[in-house]
Amino acid sequence: MTIDEFFTISSLTTKVVASINAYKEAKTDLSRREALQNATSLVRALENPADAIYKLFASPSVLMAVKTANDLGIFNVLSESTSFVTPEKLAVQKNADIQLVERIMRVLVCNGFAGELGPGQYEPTHLSRQMTERKTIGTMDSLYVFCLAVHSRSNSQFRFVDFLPIIQKTPEFFQKSGYKNPGDPKDGPLQHAYNTSGSCWDWLAENPKALDRFNTFMEGSRDEIAHWADWFPVKERLLDASLDGRPLLVDVGGNRGHELVGFKNRFPLGAGKLVLEDLPTVIEDIQTLDSDIERVKHDFFSPQPVKGARAYYFKHIMHDWSDDNCRVILNHTIAAMERGYSKILIEDYIVPDQNAGVKETLIDMVVMVWCPGIERTRQQWTDLLQSVGLTIGNFWLRDEHNKGIIEAELQ
Repeated sequence: MTIDEFFTISSLTTKVVASINAYKEAKTDLSRREALQNATSLVRALENPADAIYKLFASPSVLMAVKTANDLGIFNVLSESTSFVTPEKLAVQKNADIQLVERIMRVLVCNGFAGELGPGQYEPTHLSRQMTERKTIGTMDSLYVFCLAVHSRSNSQFRFVDFLPIIQKTPEFFQKSGYKNPGDPKDGPLQHAYNTSGSCWDWLAENPKALDRFNTFMEGSRDEIAHWADWFPVKERLLDASLDGRPLLVDVGGNRGHELVGFKNRFPLGAGKLVLEDLPTVIEDIQTLDSDIERVKHDFFSPQPVKGARAYYFKHIMHDWSDDNCRVILNHTIAAMERGYSKILIEDYIVPDQNAGVKETLIDMVVMVWCPGIERTRQQWTDLLQSVGLTIGNFWLRDEHNKGIIEAELQ
């Protein structure tokens, strides 16, 4: 923080305190709005610009979650309760999947539409009570229908966000599916929105401009968080026991190789040590890449061609897929691993059991409607990896971030 930034924040803090005191005395709507404006200015001064943009990008997920919660009758159940409410009780009215309800509730809690007394224990808030008011519900529904009407008249340039039309159609998909937790890569909100029977990856392959936007997004999606090699103990966990003549790191589904480039900048290694794997369309789209990084055209639903590597690295791969599909990917990888030597490194969110953060809850909504995938809790990661014969060595988390590295080996 610079001196100027410090004085700005200090000045705004003084204004916030003064305007809140003025509101307490005056009790007028004008003084309330002035206090709110000052508080908002302070929040903006404190917020990292990249975080603010990230929340803006994912914010349609909040609307989708609130609309789905209303359709499920969640706000009425919360408001009528005299004690905390469990996901099981919230799911009863529409016979919804418990896991779907839990995921929706994380978003509601993050955004003040519900309180969380403990894991799986929800209570009403002022916002959740407001959501039971007829005028509020009418406003929400009319705005949602308006968004759908605008989309139906839009041209291709409106797909600034290839994702927004899916968000708009997701509550309708849930109504049609009986509120089942999405898991089929060929039958989810994306397929419903775009009237397609292929997976999201098939859709991207058929829409080259969208694929280019997606690849570019993935290349710049580090959220200004340090590269994992800056905080993961690479020397102790990878380099010290690595064998000559073997690949050190295989980036599975590694897009254009930005993670491996970052790794090589920190740990200069010669040819044959770093391997980039992705689908042929992605590999062929790469314009420039360090010649020491080997390129391999590979679909991770087929057998892993690189045998006995020190580590197989998956960044934002597993969260795109259901547990059943992840088991297929992992089993292909396990068949290529050497017991006692090879590792699997998964960089993904590790969702807290209580009071999950904004980023992981919103991206959970994103992958749910797009893939459909899921962001997992520590226990869900443990259950998944143990189910294929892997044991977790550690959950490596940087500072207070909920995105980390899950390190696993063969049991």
